[in-house]
This record gives sequence, structure tokens and C-alpha cells, in this order.
Amino acid sequence: MIDSLATIQNLGNNPRTTPAISEDSQSSATMQMEDFLQLLTSQISNQDPLEPMKDTEFISQMANIASLEQMQQFSKGFEMFASSHKDMVAQAYLGRAVEIKSGSEELSGIVNAVERSEDGKISVLVNNKAYDPNEIIKVSLPSE
Repeated sequence: MIDSLATIQNLGNNPRTTPAISEDSQSSATMQMEDFLQLLTSQISNQDPLEPMKDTEFISQMANIASLEQMQQFSKGFEMFASSHKDMVAQAYLGRAVEIKSGSEELSGIVNAVERSEDGKISVLVNNKAYDPNEIIKVSLPSE
């Protein structure tokens, strides 16, 4: 197996592996399915003919990689959901009376608007001033 890993490392000049190396750092840091299949092919071609690996080992390795890939996709999807959930929660503050603690300042008022800045950050407008929704310490129905 160590020999097969050394063989994989020597494949750096292979044009098929070059794009994977030149991608952004996050995707190149993780092992892709194509990399796994290339490693598996090298293991098969370099194994000892007197003591070959069992087919169940290959199937187990492939199942583990597929499971890892699915977990990564689930994680990305959950991050997107959590981000959109924050937007929805901020919109629920519209027309509500809130108390905000911003630094040493505490104030209260009605949320007039919810805005998204160019960088994607959400803010709530209270008394015509923008605040981070995380600074809200109390939400209630407005008193009439």
C-alpha cells in the first residue's frame, strides 16, 4: 500500500490530476471521488499477487468515501438553511417592539424595516438607525 501511495504522489505530472491541484484550497484539501478511484486503481495494479486484497475491502472503502461525500453535501445544505433561517427570523421582528443592547447603550423602539447590506449582512432599523439582530435582547408586541 505504501508503494501505491508513492506511485500516486509520482502522478503529479499526470494531466488528469493537475486540475484538482490547481482548484481552490478547500476543494484541493479534501479527497475527491476521482482521487479515490485513482488511488484504488493504483492499489489494484501494485498489490502483491500472492496476497491480493479482498473485494470486500474495496467495497468498504468505496462505501466510506461515498458516505463522507454525502455528509459533506448535507453539511453545506444545512449551512445554507441556517443562513436563510436567520433572514426569516429578522423579518419576524417587523412591527414588533424590541429592546436593544448595543455596547453600553440600551434602547427600545419599533422595528421599522429589515435591510440586507451589499455584503449580505442583515440589520434591523429601529428609530431610523440600523442594528445587528443579535443585539436584540427582548421582543414584544407593541403597546397601544
